[in-house]
Amino acid sequence: MTPVLPGLSGFPLGAASELRCNDPAVAEQTINALVEPRRIRICGEPRMANIRINHVAMSLGHLFGVKHGAAVHAMSSGPIRSFQIMVPLRGRLVGQSGRGEICSKPGTALVYSPRDRLDTHWSEDCVALVLAVPEERLRTVADQSRFPLKTPSIKLGNLMSLREGGGRSFANALGIICQESTDPRSAFSRGLTTRSLETTLLLALLLSQYDDSPRPPASLNHRRRHYVESALDIIEARCDTDLGIQDLVCASGASMRTLQYAFMERFGVGPMTYLKQARLRRVREHLRAAQPGSCTVGDIAARWGFYNGSTFARAYYKMFGELPSRTLADR
Repeated sequence: MTPVLPGLSGFPLGAASELRCNDPAVAEQTINALVEPRRIRICGEPRMANIRINHVAMSLGHLFGVKHGAAVHAMSSGPIRSFQIMVPLRGRLVGQSGRGEICSKPGTALVYSPRDRLDTHWSEDCVALVLAVPEERLRTVADQSRFPLKTPSIKLGNLMSLREGGGRSFANALGIICQESTDPRSAFSRGLTTRSLETTLLLALLLSQYDDSPRPPASLNHRRRHYVESALDIIEARCDTDLGIQDLVCASGASMRTLQYAFMERFGVGPMTYLKQARLRRVREHLRAAQPGSCTVGDIAARWGFYNGSTFARAYYKMFGELPSRTLADR
């Protein structure tokens, strides 16, 4: 399905224990019995759901292969206690972090750390691997391997590249475990390589965040954060005006290329895509708050710069999994 995980084809963990259903409540019960509770809401018609979940229990935690067959929104009721690493093999995952959204597509992973609140939108076509690792398990591996952690708590970045460095090592180890764990005759299933492969996976996860590979100097990281924050300020203040890329460049003080890179590094999308997403979120907020009969979808969309109805509706559906008219009707 994706070249990022070597040797993986078809639906992941195909020979593992499996759940198939159309009811998100059944999927919730299955997942909640193993990891932190979450609500799964179908965006659009419930009959569109075609949920499939495969599961492998390991000493390091739990590994799932997941698809919903419809756009869904998954959210925990409070802070989570484990690391949740979500690897899209097809489609995209959009998580919430700080001041914006983090978009993960094949080649990246969306990462939640303990004390984060899980809040993820799955696109309709999304198929993903989800790895849940208790915090103490990752800490134990780090301590036993004398990994150079500088803080008592481990906080991972929200978007991990799987194409280089520790992220690629993580993807390679995950691909091997996916293949080995569903074959009862494999060395992994027989316990011969289980501990070494699981340890390799967790060390690669840590390495992707804390490795000693060349990184931009701290001063450059600080400047990039400043560029993004400055652009976000003007997006927040003037989201309903005719902002363009040059406005964001001027407000940030960065070159266009640097600003593009800084936004991709933080959010997984460029500044103009982020601006469009911010406007779509404002539209959704107003649709949900509108009094019955007080306005139309077109009125609210135009207020936030969307004048082509069909183009707007497609973008809205792609982001939220339902048509804007449905959001207004369900308020």
